[in-house]
Parts: sequence; C-alpha cells; structure tokens
Amino acid sequence: MTMYRAFLAVLCPLLIIILSLAFGLSEIAGKTKAAARAGDAEAQYELARMYFEGDEVEQDTPKAVEWLTKAAEHNEPQALFTLGFLYLRGEAVERSDEKGIEYIRLAAENGQAQAQGFMAFVYGKGLGVEQDNEKFLYWMQEAAKSGDAVSQYSIAMMYLTGELLDKNLDEANYWLSKAANQDFLDAQVTLGEIALVGVGGEPDIVEACKWFAIAGSKGHPKANALLTQLTKQMSKDEMDTAADEANAWIAAHTKE
Repeated sequence: MTMYRAFLAVLCPLLIIILSLAFGLSEIAGKTKAAARAGDAEAQYELARMYFEGDEVEQDTPKAVEWLTKAAEHNEPQALFTLGFLYLRGEAVERSDEKGIEYIRLAAENGQAQAQGFMAFVYGKGLGVEQDNEKFLYWMQEAAKSGDAVSQYSIAMMYLTGELLDKNLDEANYWLSKAANQDFLDAQVTLGEIALVGVGGEPDIVEACKWFAIAGSKGHPKANALLTQLTKQMSKDEMDTAADEANAWIAAHTKE
C-alpha cells in the first residue's frame, strides 16, 4: 500500500502535466481553426501546414490542400507560393504547370520573395513562357528588394560583370553585403575576393581574410582554401585583427 501511494504521488503530477499539455495543444488547434473558419488567411495557411505535418491535429493531406486553397483565394502570399509548387510537382494535387506558374506569379505579385525569384528564373530560362530579359531583371530586382539572398547575389554579380546591367561596383557591393548578411556564403567569398584583388581600390588582405574566415567557419571549401593560402602571407597582427573582425561579425549576425 505504501509503495502504491508513493507511485500515485509521482504519477498524479505527471498526469496533470500531460493533460495540461494535451488541452494546451487542443486549445492552440482550436483557436487556429476558429480563426481560419472566420476567414483569417494567415490562420488558414497555418492550419494547412498543421494538417500537412500532423502538428497538433491528425495528419490529413486533403484537408491541408483545402485550407491552403482557401488561404490562396485570399491572396495569402505563402499559400499561393506553396500551392503553386504543389501543382508544379503534382504533390497532393493533379500536376499542372499552368496552374503552378499562375499561383507562383500571384505570390510574386503579392510580395513573396522566393516566388519573385522563381518568376525571374522562369523568364530567364523561358520555362512555360517566352524568354524575356526585361521581365527576368524586373522579377530578380523585386526578389532582391524583398530580401531573397539568392537574387541579391545574382543582381550583385550582374553589376560586377556587366551582364544585363551596366557595371557598378557600388551596387555590386551593396547587394553582396545584403546577401552576405543573410549568411549567403558565396556572397561572403566574393566580398573577400574583391578585397583581396582590390577591385575599385587598394587590396585589403585583412578584410579578405575576415570574409574567408566567416564563410570558412560554415564549411565553404573555396573560402577555406583561399584562407589557407592568404594566411601564409599575413603577419600575426593582421591575422589577429581579421579573426577579431570575423568573430565580431559572426556574433552580431548569429540568431539566438
């Protein structure tokens, strides 16, 4: 009896915690469903995600598509983008390139950065549409402005090389910095190469080392190779300064 009571003494608090969590999850799902049924597009998209993943509700792909479609009908950008890719891939819906591109186009028009980048790719390659450099540039620039790091890097390289855009080192550096600050490693390496060669000014091996160290710390092979070569030419003070600057940058751009 004593052991039984001791067992209950441990079990009851655990049951209370488990039941509290269960009711808490049910409450979250209930609030999301209520908001979705009331016409909240963001809640409709969130509910679709929950049904796709089985997160706090039983996994149900048809219901996920139903709520995703409802959110898309309200022009919810992420829902439009996701639904577009489902149609392009034929996942959970019947494949349709036409519907897929149309949904992604609508997402792009509603400011979804990845959709804007995808539309640039579509017009750049002429996939399902007539190839159009003007529309390619338009959507690439829109995606860059919306924060898509890949597009920011692509725009920077066009300014750097003069391909489709007039050469402009200031613009190239601006967009490279934007992409680099989002931890786009190729942008970080390119900034290092610009500093190393001294494009538009004097070479700056400390600045170059900083960027190679930042990208190298994330495993970028080219950055590590360049870093190894560069440090052979640097003094201890220069390496220490570059290391301090790299560590300061990483600390400032590390999300908690």
